[in-house]
Amino acid sequence: MVTKAEIDGIYDMEKVIEEDWEWQRRGPNLEGEATVYCLNEDVNLTLKAWKRRSYGFCLLYKSSKVVRRWDSSTPHTNPDGEVITEPHKHYWTEKHEADYAYPVDDVATDDVHQAFRDFLDECNIELRGTYQTGLNDHD
Repeated sequence: MVTKAEIDGIYDMEKVIEEDWEWQRRGPNLEGEATVYCLNEDVNLTLKAWKRRSYGFCLLYKSSKVVRRWDSSTPHTNPDGEVITEPHKHYWTEKHEADYAYPVDDVATDDVHQAFRDFLDECNIELRGTYQTGLNDHD
């Protein structure tokens, strides 16, 4: 079982993406994925991103355990019934895994490129490769 302390420790670690980031077209949508390496531990993570009508980012441990996820889509209802009506971040708990979220305003909601950089900064991830938008000016 993955513990909250384990996930929180991974979240706090310094991490890097060595490869280039490039958004891939999937019909009208965009998706991206990269391997994230923890600098001082033998832990590999996966960063997934999507842009549809809204956009979001997810840092995963062991392919499915959410270290942190940011969603611009709303609303979200927490297991205790609290409704979040603004962009929010999901975090790990043992009992509810990534079902809990909290509202935030530290990730751009009007620019997916800035939001990507904001999410990387917040998760202590350095992009060492290049960033390629894969977007047209009208996206």
